Amino acid sequence: MRAAWSRGEKLGAGLIFALALALRLLHLRGIALNDPFFALPATDALLYHQWAIEIARGNWLGEGVFVLAPLYAYFLGLIYAVFGSKIAVAMIANAVLGALSCTLVVAVGRRLFDRRVALIASALVAADSTSIFFGGMLASANLVVPLVLLLILAAQWAHESPSGVRWFGAGFALGLCALAWQVLLLFAPYLLIWPVLSEHTSALRRAGWSALVLAGMAVAILPATLRNYAVADEFALVNTGGGISFYAGNHPHAKGTYGMPRVYSRVVADAPVERRQLFAAVAEQVSGRTLKPTEVSTFWARETLEYIATRPGQWLRHEALKFGLFWNAAELWNDRSPTAERAFSWVRRLPLISFALAGPLALLGMGILAFEWRRLFLVYSVIEFHLIASLIFSVLARDRMSAIPALYLFASAAACWLWERLRSRRMPSFALGLAALGIAAWLVHLPLNRENLAMAYYRLGDRFVQLEQWDEAIEYFGRSLNRDPGAVSTWSHLALAFEARGDSHRDAVHTWLRVLDLARRQEFHLHAARAEQHLRDLGIEPLVAPPGAH
Repeated sequence: MRAAWSRGEKLGAGLIFALALALRLLHLRGIALNDPFFALPATDALLYHQWAIEIARGNWLGEGVFVLAPLYAYFLGLIYAVFGSKIAVAMIANAVLGALSCTLVVAVGRRLFDRRVALIASALVAADSTSIFFGGMLASANLVVPLVLLLILAAQWAHESPSGVRWFGAGFALGLCALAWQVLLLFAPYLLIWPVLSEHTSALRRAGWSALVLAGMAVAILPATLRNYAVADEFALVNTGGGISFYAGNHPHAKGTYGMPRVYSRVVADAPVERRQLFAAVAEQVSGRTLKPTEVSTFWARETLEYIATRPGQWLRHEALKFGLFWNAAELWNDRSPTAERAFSWVRRLPLISFALAGPLALLGMGILAFEWRRLFLVYSVIEFHLIASLIFSVLARDRMSAIPALYLFASAAACWLWERLRSRRMPSFALGLAALGIAAWLVHLPLNRENLAMAYYRLGDRFVQLEQWDEAIEYFGRSLNRDPGAVSTWSHLALAFEARGDSHRDAVHTWLRVLDLARRQEFHLHAARAEQHLRDLGIEPLVAPPGAH
């Protein structure tokens, strides 16, 4: 057990907290002025915002089984009830959570590593570009990160000074984590093993502590389970999206990250409510009857298992790709691109910390400290859990974000180890460490993923259209087409933006002619008919395509 915080530690942690908060608030200022998603949140963010407004108005129970993990919505609902139902209020709350996470990193680091490692890791998290980016979104990961750190602290405290109350508290902390991200239920085996690793006590007592961990989890999760049963007459521990998420990461066209089968609309499928309706419709059509949400989830879980059983070779190749992507520098996304939106925030254009830089150091640190796994069991377990969750479902930067503090603790430890070897002139071990770091950097930077910036720019253009900012919409549709010049839908949206701007008749005509040509070549008849009608409205009679022309 560590001694009380020294004055220097308090000062360092306070300065890092202030730095983290300042970076996040300045980032929010930038995206509030420039990023269309700030004014018009999409997908999960929109659902959380609307859900929190209902909670703030007093509708605590809501309707139907939870679509997403509920804790973040209730957290926002409480914030809205006190400070008003504005997106800016939620973003400021995210900034505070992010800065608080940095302080928790110090607490975890000084307990499991040392003070120097703790403060360096905290500073890395404070300046982490991915964490700052997601702090500008209504994403449950902003709450998951500090909860996971609190879970580590609670479990470590129970292990060092065991008592029934402390082990119950560790289980309760895991239950709260699961309410913020249901996948964290998979961390339960690690937490149940942790009391067993305690020394100098009987097996019966350790089994009792594990039982108290389960009891703490149950007390935390039970209200959500009872609410689902009372409101929707369904038994669902937290929410019912598991089967769909399982399938989205494991199907014939999967690419390691969260992705929909090609027959489904990507834009629709990224919206949680529409996604549930789409998957429910397909499941009911195949089953020939109306299904409850839990039955829909079960249907898609079975479809996934059938795919794995019938195409084990392809699935194993997908798993190998996921393994590589988890350790890769690429920041994988499913609705908003950190790369495309960097232009909206001068803070994120600074030379910040990223997994591309800290990832190799983290791998080195995990290797250096491998023989101390028992002491660092919880930190290793958090990373391993995130890896396993990625292998089961899919790899996303948003989900990896709650592993970042643990990874950066190892990165900090590796940096300190290299410095000590250099300072003490232990050159053979220093050279060996540098060689290992070079191999790790090569692995982290393997070109395993090509970011779909065409889709990212298209979505930004679409958001600017909704804000009636036509110049910006035209710019981003153009950027999208520079990367995917054959996208008929993007050309159509660009033509509509030219029309809406009102001073671009010639550009609109040329763009609709381009749409018509591409649509005929690609046999997109609806797009072709739409282009013909808009050209007539603009005073241009389109040429009739010859029979059989493509």
